[in-house]
Amino acid sequence: MVKTCLFVNNREPYPETCFDHISGIDMVWYQDHSDRFSLEEAITNNPTTQILITTLMDWSAAHLKQFPNLELIITITTGTDYIDKTYCQQHNIKVLNTPGFTGASVAEHAVALMLAAAKRLVDFNHKIRTGDYQIFEHQGIELFGAQAGIIGMGRIGSQVAQMLQGFGINVVYCNRTQKVSDLGVQVDLDTLLNTSDIIFLTLSLNETSRQMINQDTLAKVKPGAILINISPDDLIEFSALQSALTKGQLSYAGLDIHHEDDRFLNLPNTILTPRRAWYTQAAFERRIKIFSQTLADYMQTQP
Repeated sequence: MVKTCLFVNNREPYPETCFDHISGIDMVWYQDHSDRFSLEEAITNNPTTQILITTLMDWSAAHLKQFPNLELIITITTGTDYIDKTYCQQHNIKVLNTPGFTGASVAEHAVALMLAAAKRLVDFNHKIRTGDYQIFEHQGIELFGAQAGIIGMGRIGSQVAQMLQGFGINVVYCNRTQKVSDLGVQVDLDTLLNTSDIIFLTLSLNETSRQMINQDTLAKVKPGAILINISPDDLIEFSALQSALTKGQLSYAGLDIHHEDDRFLNLPNTILTPRRAWYTQAAFERRIKIFSQTLADYMQTQP
């Protein structure tokens, strides 16, 4: 039996040959990273979809119910928080993600954001391009002997910790569960916030972690600390972040942001990247290999 598959993507394009080796599928591609992209059009034109392959976008019940034959969703992302899981459970729709495709790329990007923030590279680059070589208002931070606090000591957090050792940075971390690591010392969240010069957010979004960086937690941060986030934006309460940066509770923030939100552009003392921490050739190829194999494995289970 042939399965009708829909690949919906409004970001970097993927080769439309990547599923050619899989038999038993009728693949429909809807890729467009321009302003012409329409999720509603993709849904309306493909009502018989049985397998949906998608990146980060709005997959609420209102959209999913327009696929009455849907049986599987494969996200080409690690996270699946943008999918209505309750609806999927109620309608026996399986949800599979694409884990581990980033390799070391995201951890490297997190460390790059740290270096750019600590050494004020964005400010220096801007000033020197305007002809100002006498730059005294922006003073960098020496990282050797500093302390980094990693919130979320999973695969990416552990990779960050390993890289920080080369800079002579001491590492503490907090995790949802007890975890022993020779890369650092596990502490509670308050201790991490109170004592860390750099704070890394390397954890997934769920109801527990949503807006965990807020007015209360930022009040506990060591004055002048740097915040680095390569996780979903919704881990941070925006107004609290803005206040902490304006008042100097945080000296700088490096953010790999998810959403096209102009508010971020007006934040002081920030370096921003457009959700491209993972975007290397190695990670791109690894991602295709993993999600295409996920589909191939699923099709092998079908009659």
